[in-house]
Amino acid sequence: MRHSDSGDVNIKAYLTLAFLVCVAYAGFKIIPVYVNSFELDDFIRQQTPFWLAQRVPADGIRNRVLDKARELELPVDPDHVIVEASSSSITVNLEYTVPVDLKVYTLKLHFKPSAQSRAL
Repeated sequence: MRHSDSGDVNIKAYLTLAFLVCVAYAGFKIIPVYVNSFELDDFIRQQTPFWLAQRVPADGIRNRVLDKARELELPVDPDHVIVEASSSSITVNLEYTVPVDLKVYTLKLHFKPSAQSRAL
């Protein structure tokens, strides 16, 4: 009698199913972090020209970036937001690490969004 005729499930099928469940779980935990990080990066890039035009001081820019990071539930410390603002340019550099608990391993995702805008 062959395995397929007896109704027994092959060990490969269990391993494949376990692998797919692990991949789905990891994706469920990791993808939202990347989406939120991309959204923060996009926010910084879009707002930098407006901050320059409105002459927002460096502390104001830092606070807005930190507020957006808190809204997106990203662990950004004020020390990791570096803002250089003058009357002719603004540069925003940010560096942070997001730990993702995968039950058997803690994955640390590192991000470095930045933006620069100069007056015409």
